[in-house]
Amino acid sequence: MKRLFLALPLALAIVAPPASAAFVFRVGDAVYVDGKRYSWEEWKKIRDNPELREPQPAAAAPVAGPRAAACTTAIYYDEFPSEDERFQCSAGLGALTREQILEKGWKVDFVEKMPPPSDQQAQSPRGMPLFKYKLVISR
Repeated sequence: MKRLFLALPLALAIVAPPASAAFVFRVGDAVYVDGKRYSWEEWKKIRDNPELREPQPAAAAPVAGPRAAACTTAIYYDEFPSEDERFQCSAGLGALTREQILEKGWKVDFVEKMPPPSDQQAQSPRGMPLFKYKLVISR
């Protein structure tokens, strides 16, 4: 009997058609399905015949090359570097500004402030602490 209960869910999983989920919201005669508006009559036709649905866009093709990198300032700053400051990036990206990093399809995941080693000056002439900035980026 235990074997039947173990085999039944497995058999149903193999035989069952693939499930699909859609967010459906009805307001009067308008039906919103995954952000698209249909009339009630259109939605009944689409609901009864799934082949009429527009195919969902495929996920973006994977980008060739590295998927993560780190970009670090070359010198120490007492405040976050300006827009035109270049960061030295790993993964063969070279020296890039923040704008160039974003244009190439990278997003900044984390910003780390790294203090100078103990044998270097720790304050700027303005009396503020100095840091190198490291951007951890990914696609």
